[in-house]
Amino acid sequence: MKLSDPNLDCLDPEIRNSGLVDAFRRQISYARSKVSYWDHKLSKANVDESKIINLSDISKVPVLTKEEFRKIAPLGLLPKENLSKLLLNRWTSGTTGTPTVSCWTDTDWAGVVASVARAIGRQSPIRHPIAFNAFSQGHVTGPLIGAGLRKIGAAVFDRGHQPEEVFSTATHIELFEFDTIVIPGKSVRGKAVGLDGLLDEDPTILSRHGVRWWIGAAGTFERDTVDRAIDQGVESISNFYGSSEFAPFALSCSKHLADFHISQGHVLVEVVDQSGIQVGNGEFGRIVVTHLCGMDDNGDACVHGGTQIIRLAAGDGATYFNKPCDCGLTTPRLRGIQRVR
Repeated sequence: MKLSDPNLDCLDPEIRNSGLVDAFRRQISYARSKVSYWDHKLSKANVDESKIINLSDISKVPVLTKEEFRKIAPLGLLPKENLSKLLLNRWTSGTTGTPTVSCWTDTDWAGVVASVARAIGRQSPIRHPIAFNAFSQGHVTGPLIGAGLRKIGAAVFDRGHQPEEVFSTATHIELFEFDTIVIPGKSVRGKAVGLDGLLDEDPTILSRHGVRWWIGAAGTFERDTVDRAIDQGVESISNFYGSSEFAPFALSCSKHLADFHISQGHVLVEVVDQSGIQVGNGEFGRIVVTHLCGMDDNGDACVHGGTQIIRLAAGDGATYFNKPCDCGLTTPRLRGIQRVR
């Protein structure tokens, strides 16, 4: 499985799922051998990875709750042999409880970047975009979307580190000419100011700069803000969904903005019921995510070497759709994402 393969999200689902199951078996075997927490948890649950043959068999692996995750020290989920290979670590905001941290090695990060580039590359209305990235570079979303854009041949100018009250995003924007803007729809603490606020202050900011592509994350885009962007000449709107533990792992559909196509590969995303069993098409459940793959120098998927997170229920739920979409993608979709207990 090559995470950079643009056809990965258009494959026959059975072919793609076979690769995901193989990767899952490999990953939990690796986690069991390198991290004592997982050796104990998987053994206690009588998990035998050799008997995981299809996606439904993954339900035999217990779900990791956010409460359990918070109790584990960061080093408790890291293979000791990879500590010197860690490239990036990011903490959650702590708005819903004790902050947690996730770490990525160099190959892990390469896999995430390849997956982001694969997703947004299909939605770019411009061959070589010039982007202003308004996201904080201290949050995983900012550097990741920037890296994904650079991977598809974009030039990216990142917002400076100064606080908004010292050097505002609007002032930053006036320093550059660009055709793509990376910014959430609404202001999010610690991430970025929102496009809605910028438009309130300067209703022509997008049209003056000739912005044709809006990329964001951190929440649903309000219809009013979408309409205002389109009225100013924005041709393509791309909204990421994810979490601080895993980085963005789903992107809004090019035809149905409220649906999010999962970028399976660097992670495995499931929607499950309270028993941890995957729900059917059109059913609502908890979103659980597994760090699944990194990417080696040849572009091939390899084990995720950083924080070993398996089937974490990070706190969101959604309605799950697994039928091919009329946009041309065959990947599962999430709709109506919301916080759940």
